[in-house]
Amino acid sequence: MKRAGLARQAVFPAAFAALMAASGAPAEADTLTEMAAQIQTLLDQGRGADAADAARGFLRSVTDQAGFGVTNARLTAAPATGFGVFEPRGDNVYDTGEPVYAYVEVYGFSLTQQASGANQLMFDVSFTLLSPEGQQLTDAMVPMGEIRLESFSQPVDGYFHLTYRISGVEGAFTLHTEVTDRVSGETADFDLPVVFAGRPAAASEVK
Repeated sequence: MKRAGLARQAVFPAAFAALMAASGAPAEADTLTEMAAQIQTLLDQGRGADAADAARGFLRSVTDQAGFGVTNARLTAAPATGFGVFEPRGDNVYDTGEPVYAYVEVYGFSLTQQASGANQLMFDVSFTLLSPEGQQLTDAMVPMGEIRLESFSQPVDGYFHLTYRISGVEGAFTLHTEVTDRVSGETADFDLPVVFAGRPAAASEVK
């Protein structure tokens, strides 16, 4: 089977983050059940802001226990401009030379405090192309680069977008992408079905 022309393509991720602040849960609340009860108590007391802060701490505890993962991976018409702010692509059929844009959200990632006081998130991204039978069409995963984000809060989740440039194939395939949390070494993946029609892309579509 013909190998996909991927390894020599210039493929770089464009990364952004919409980071939701998460304050630490109150010290006396050790379990999720206790934290939930404390949130309810704060609401009952009319302390809405404190309850919201505690709820963000609750979510951070949930994602810490769940571990690193990705969710809401989508094909988009253009790079995303914010958390959940993107135009979904109407189909998954691409002309030759047309870039493939994708949006993905991450959670359960590691935070490394910097000298500036910011918390740093670091991910390594790679991908390959799979045939309809699940056969990998590259000799190895193709590195897309590093994603490095910083926040002066404790984010619960974040997002980034990726740009894939693929040549030398026609037909139906699956873009298989792996995202690795640099600090923990945990890897999560996602698959996006795509079809390369073989038609030349219009000049305005090749960016």
